[in-house]
Amino acid sequence: MYKKIILIFFIFFYSCSNKNFIYEKIGFAGISKENKIISHLPKNSLIKITNKNNKVSKIYKTNEKLLKTNSRIIYLPNYIHKDIGLDENLPLVHVQSIRENKTFIAKKTKTYEEEKNVNKKIKLEYIEIAEIKKEKSDNKKIYLEFGPFYYKTYADTFFKLLNINIKNNKLIYKNYRPKKYAISIGPLNNLNQYDNMYSKLERIGLIGFNIKIL
Repeated sequence: MYKKIILIFFIFFYSCSNKNFIYEKIGFAGISKENKIISHLPKNSLIKITNKNNKVSKIYKTNEKLLKTNSRIIYLPNYIHKDIGLDENLPLVHVQSIRENKTFIAKKTKTYEEEKNVNKKIKLEYIEIAEIKKEKSDNKKIYLEFGPFYYKTYADTFFKLLNINIKNNKLIYKNYRPKKYAISIGPLNNLNQYDNMYSKLERIGLIGFNIKIL
């Protein structure tokens, strides 16, 4: 029975598509040790990366494709982490694939000396340019949200499934409103706890959640 439930939820999470973007995912970014952009998309894919904290976006091309699914949706060089001001503790990003179009690619401008040796970097588009103060993330927590579901019976079944597999009832709770029934996991205090929870959810095929930092 649970195999059927997992299949239903898998279809539910991945059935929606965006007309403008082929791929769209929100999750945490890792640091690329090889100074490359490594994602789930094919090599040389054009992507827009948005820092979910300060809303700064830039456009790049990927260098390699991730071979396995893990708790990081993309790996970025240190200079990109700095460029878009990613939080060191909770580097939450929105990754979108875009079609190569002149309207997305800025005209060539002067580059900094330290960027001249970076291979395959394309010009970037700022969606928002602002002076943003760095916020401390020490007290922020990670929450994973499933849904919302239209039917309460689906949400109740999903809640039971999580409780059977997670083995920590205190982290799983219901957030029910009429015809918007959501299930949440949290708070997770840091990326280590997130990684552990991701591994548990991946084993049962339930990694189609939304990430919230509060």
